[in-house]
Amino acid sequence: MGGLTISFPQFKYTKGIYSNNTFDSVKSYSPPDKIYSSIYKKNIRSKYYMVEGWEYKWNKGTERHFYIELEIPKKVNQLIVDVRGVLVFGKNKKYRTETKLPVTSKYRDQQGYPVGRLIIPVYKNQIKQSPNSSTPPSLPKKKETTTGTGFYVNPNNIVTNHHVIESCQNIIVTKDGTQTPATLKFIDRTNDLALLSTKQENKTFLKFRTGKRVRIGERIIAMGYPLGALLGSGVKLTTGNVSSLTGLLNDTTKLQLTAPVQPGNSGGPVLDMAGDVIGVIYAKLKNAENVNLAIKANVVTMFLDVHEIDYMLDTNRTKQETVDVADTAKKSIVQIICE
Repeated sequence: MGGLTISFPQFKYTKGIYSNNTFDSVKSYSPPDKIYSSIYKKNIRSKYYMVEGWEYKWNKGTERHFYIELEIPKKVNQLIVDVRGVLVFGKNKKYRTETKLPVTSKYRDQQGYPVGRLIIPVYKNQIKQSPNSSTPPSLPKKKETTTGTGFYVNPNNIVTNHHVIESCQNIIVTKDGTQTPATLKFIDRTNDLALLSTKQENKTFLKFRTGKRVRIGERIIAMGYPLGALLGSGVKLTTGNVSSLTGLLNDTTKLQLTAPVQPGNSGGPVLDMAGDVIGVIYAKLKNAENVNLAIKANVVTMFLDVHEIDYMLDTNRTKQETVDVADTAKKSIVQIICE
């Protein structure tokens, strides 16, 4: 048997509707309902809204799911979701074993269990496009021509920063001297992300890192098109290290890097030594030496998941020389021209 618990620590009370359930049972808790904690070995009063699904005969290879619709207060711009699971082996209680997932985490839920934490942007009236709409958000009038960087995550979709394209009337992507028009599909102002689409397919695209966590001191590569045409038309590369696992003011959605970046690098990938994406460059701190900032890869993949955009995780990670990472990655990295 097995169970899945999803909790929302921002809400003491809210209305939740779950549907399309394939679990044997689904229960929701909200204060002052009591729930049992095997960590504390007693019943506790729930402090926030949660939904729990249980499957009593979970066979190998089967999938279980349910969908949740929540009422979210207007002031909430990012939804925090704590997720944990448990698999129970053996019918006899004497010989029964449990495997709790995640095994370790710096986050704990109200019952004391380690949880995986997701931070999901909340879309309000700022987005003029639904996920199923084929019509892109309306673009403001042209202010000036600017440039940035982006990279393909599948043959037709490019990730970049929202601030790179927010003033665009026309968006053009260029690689190896070839210019291709691009369409704005989705934006996330909160996390400074945007997704572009091109009709012309790109043969290569970057993969995201999976499994091994990013560590302080880890060697990284930043690639992009800094300072527009001033430094020439080709993609540029700098190297450095991960200097912090949080951004400014302990922002857990960001990384700090020592790899130098400049205006024009925004939206470019931060790669590990296997050539996998671990972040997206979005800023450098002025009046400070070598403090550069990137959006963590898990925030980017959640943005893609929300909009059902295909991407790939690298399951066969092999460390490479910097030159080899660059030779492969540059084929997927484009300059973005905002007109």
